[in-house]
Amino acid sequence: MYLLEVDSVRHRVHVTLAGTFCETDAQALLDELTERLAELKADFHVLCDLTALEDFEKAARPHYRAVMELCSHSGARKVIRIIPDPLDNFGVTIMSHIHYDSTIPIINCKSMNEARKHF
Repeated sequence: MYLLEVDSVRHRVHVTLAGTFCETDAQALLDELTERLAELKADFHVLCDLTALEDFEKAARPHYRAVMELCSHSGARKVIRIIPDPLDNFGVTIMSHIHYDSTIPIINCKSMNEARKHF
């Protein structure tokens, strides 16, 4: 499952992935984000919280790659990811470095407190 929050005041997209993230969830996230990005101007931050993610299904990957590319092409300035154990989400880390523009910094944090330091 996922939760998407778009904060136009703080210029931030906050995506939380939890439990099992399946193809249906990934497509819904892509569709919702496509509609909601109009609420933001370029130079927004992307916060992706993976602390509650248990399973990222293989079928969800193409849609999630499209989410990353959409953020990249829509003006994301920085990506901050909360991953308690980066080795657990190694595939997501690799996808991030491939599907975000190389000029966008990707910062991995172990907690929300650590992530807040990067806004």
